[in-house]
Amino acid sequence: MKQIVCAVLGLFCSLSLAACVVVEKDEFNLVDPDDAELARSVELGNNILASFRDEDFAKLRKNIPGPLQSKMTEKDFRTSCGNWRDTLGKIRDYDYVLELDTPAVRNLIWRVEFERDTTDGDEVEQDMLFRLVTGNVDDETCVLSCGFL
Repeated sequence: MKQIVCAVLGLFCSLSLAACVVVEKDEFNLVDPDDAELARSVELGNNILASFRDEDFAKLRKNIPGPLQSKMTEKDFRTSCGNWRDTLGKIRDYDYVLELDTPAVRNLIWRVEFERDTTDGDEVEQDMLFRLVTGNVDDETCVLSCGFL
């Protein structure tokens, strides 16, 4: 009788453990679908980082609505991209991480992966944080500032 009970218990444990799975981070929806302003801010941040990765000034201009758009020149953009490329490397990937709790504006943070080659030919990988500050001005989500930390 003990053997049957142990066998049934063992079978139950093995079946219940087999049902456990590891959920990858990418399977979670990090942005509340009911928060349209947050979703728009995250979309803007992803597009801004893509424009830096692709060194596409026209794409950047489209994705920085508000006062910052008129302040950013193509020369400034090219200089910034060159500086990042020389010191950090090229953007390989980026992920939205979180929103900081701040009044009146949205402070959003991304983890950005860079890669570059050393003078020896070795590959160096490096992570940096990217911050995007947005606010709602005249019912439009505007980019107030952005940059690497």
